[in-house]
Amino acid sequence: MVTSRSRRRLSPEARRGELIDAAIRLLDSGQDVTNWVQAVTAEADAAKGTFYVYFSSWEEMVAAVRDRVLRDYVDRFHRLAESTEPIDWWATLDAECAAAIGVIARPGGLHAAVFHSKPAPTSASAPTSASADEEGPDIIAAIAKALRRGMDDGAFREVDPHIAATLLFTVLHSAGDAIAAGERSQVWLEAVRDLNRHWLAPSPTQ
Repeated sequence: MVTSRSRRRLSPEARRGELIDAAIRLLDSGQDVTNWVQAVTAEADAAKGTFYVYFSSWEEMVAAVRDRVLRDYVDRFHRLAESTEPIDWWATLDAECAAAIGVIARPGGLHAAVFHSKPAPTSASAPTSASADEEGPDIIAAIAKALRRGMDDGAFREVDPHIAATLLFTVLHSAGDAIAAGERSQVWLEAVRDLNRHWLAPSPTQ
């Protein structure tokens, strides 16, 4: 009998990507997993031994998950900064803050894997993206770039975009952690919204 696994012919990079996708789904689901390697390969419809072709350990897989998730965030903010289309900056900022807080507050291991784990060194045998760097994607720089564009458009007042991005990221992280601990989400969302407007809204004389 021909299985779905035997029918699929994937490149090494595509197979590695499937394993990372499977790990992200499992971590985000909040399932109680006792054997992560076995669970990830089953989720990806791959043989258990396939895992060790691309990752030397679960810690290295977590580092790859972290890199993927952060790169997705970075790419989104770069698209905002580089867009030639008009942007409703306040609606966009509210939506991005709410989405980030929702991800952080959601039960499961994805947030812990991305933000509370130390990246592991990449195995020399594992295929990597040519654009990958040792430190990983810089999400603060990406947020700062988008905020700078909002300032240039006149939606936000002129402040140091790096400081603004760092503080915003810290506030969102704290809000998500508080909600995850049982505090009311709506109160925190409104507080973050008000804080952004008090600090970033242009003054009447600007």
